[in-house]
Amino acid sequence: MKYFLIFISLFFMLACTTTKPTITEFKLNVDINKIENSSLACRDKTIKVSKAFSNPSLVSLKMDYVQGKNKVFTYTQSQWVESPRQAVSKEIYSSLRDSGLFKYVNIDVSRSVNDYIIEIIIEDFMQYYNEDLTSSYANVKVNINVINLKDSSVVASKTFSSKVDTKTLDASGGVQALTEALSNVVNQNIEWLNGVCK
Repeated sequence: MKYFLIFISLFFMLACTTTKPTITEFKLNVDINKIENSSLACRDKTIKVSKAFSNPSLVSLKMDYVQGKNKVFTYTQSQWVESPRQAVSKEIYSSLRDSGLFKYVNIDVSRSVNDYIIEIIIEDFMQYYNEDLTSSYANVKVNINVINLKDSSVVASKTFSSKVDTKTLDASGGVQALTEALSNVVNQNIEWLNGVCK
């Protein structure tokens, strides 16, 4: 009985001291280029940025990656601070607000009356590995529609994409490449909208 109690005590002590691996959380930190805003047509207009549409995996905090042509896996020790869908919506909103193209830029839950709404469709936001895991890249592809809210007509529509090779073959490398690719897409979008507003 004495040895049994010692064994149980040691078991609980070891169980309590076992450390669970920590999960590293990542966030996107997009770099926005300053543009020469020469357009005047939208300066008196307001626009609302809708919540992005995406496949269900981009609503989660899980970090998925693709190996080869169609095998999808999830990093077990890494996750997003906010879902990619939230992050993309937020970055497009922030870049548009800071661009000065429109009088006001509002979020999707705003009750204000707006002239336009931007629809965001995330077609791809993923890190890809080749079959033997010796190379990797990130791909971001986003479709933007500008809708006139007075008559629900499409004012302009364009798809932006960016592919960036990773510097390291891990989740951290994937996040850096996805951040750069999203920065490219967001900057392309602002430059395009600058032209749409002329």
